[in-house]
Amino acid sequence: MEQHTTPEGVDLYRRGILLGAVSSIGYSGANVFLRAVDDCDPVWVSCIKAIPTILVVFPWLVWRYQKVESKFCPPKLVLGLVLLSMASHFLGNVGFQWSLNKIGISLAVPICLGVLIVTGALVDWWFLKDKPSRRTMWSMAILVTAVVVLSTGGKEAFAQLKRTLEDPDSNPYLLALAVGAVIVSGINYGFFGAVIKVVGNRDVSQPAIMTIISVTGFLFLLVISALNGSWEVERNLESEHLLQMTLAGICNAIAFVALVSAIKILSVTRYNLVNASQAALGAITGAVIFHEPVSAWMVGGIVLTVVGLMVMKRNKGPSSKHKIE
Repeated sequence: MEQHTTPEGVDLYRRGILLGAVSSIGYSGANVFLRAVDDCDPVWVSCIKAIPTILVVFPWLVWRYQKVESKFCPPKLVLGLVLLSMASHFLGNVGFQWSLNKIGISLAVPICLGVLIVTGALVDWWFLKDKPSRRTMWSMAILVTAVVVLSTGGKEAFAQLKRTLEDPDSNPYLLALAVGAVIVSGINYGFFGAVIKVVGNRDVSQPAIMTIISVTGFLFLLVISALNGSWEVERNLESEHLLQMTLAGICNAIAFVALVSAIKILSVTRYNLVNASQAALGAITGAVIFHEPVSAWMVGGIVLTVVGLMVMKRNKGPSSKHKIE
C-alpha cells in the first residue's frame, strides 16, 4: 500500500514521485556513461559501477547505528537480500550491459523498461496484493505504448542491428540471446523492486538494505572478474574507460538511493511507471548529446510519456504515520 502523509502533514506521495523522477534521471545518466564502455567486459563494468554506491551507503549505515537506535536486518532477510543482490547484479546489470554492445541502448532500454513495467505490475498484484486502479492501468498502457514507439523510432539501434546482421561473422543466435538477456534483465528488475518493498516494510533501514545489496554485488562480481581475468585486459583498465564506469556508478548511486526511498512510499507499479520516463530521457539525451536525428516517432513517444504520467493519479487512502527513514 502507498503512504500519503506524515503526522506533520508532509505530502509523501509527491515526495515519492519526486524521488522516482530523480531515480529515473540517475539511471538515464548511468546509461549514457555505460554506453561509452559497451566494448569493455560487462562484469568488470558492473563491478566498478558498484563502488560509488558502497562509498555512499556504508558511511550512512555506520552513522545511523552510532547515532540512531535501530535494529539491523534479521538473518533470514540478510540471506534474501544477498541472493537478490547476486541475481540482480548478474542477471540484471551484467546482462543489460552485455546487451548494449549487441543491440544498442536505443533498443535495450525500451525493451527492458517495457518488461519491467509488466513484471512489476504482475508481482505487485499477485504477490503484494496491491491491485492497480483502472487509472493506473491506463497509465501503464500508455507508457508501455510510449516505450514501444520510442523503440520503433530508434534509428541508430536498427542501423546497428542491420550492420550486425549483414556482417558475415555475425551470429543471429547471439543477437537473439542479447534480446533475451534484456528481457531477463527487465524481469529481474521487476522482482527487485518488489523484494525491496517487502523488506523495507519490515522496518529494515534504507542504508542497511542498500549496503547489503551493494557490498554483496561488488564482491560477487569482483570474484567473477578475477576468475575471467577482466582486470588483466588493457581496454578494461584504460583511464578514460574507468572514468566512464565511475561516472556511471555515481549516477547509479544517486538513482539507487532514490529508488529505495521512493519504493517505500509508492507501490511497485507506480514507481515503475515513473521510472519508465527513462525511455524518453534516453531519446532526448541521444538527440542532445549524441546528435541523433529527431524523428516523429521520438516526439510521439515523448508526448505519450508525458500523457501517461499525467494520467497516473494518486489513490485515495488513509494517512500513514510511517515516516521515511
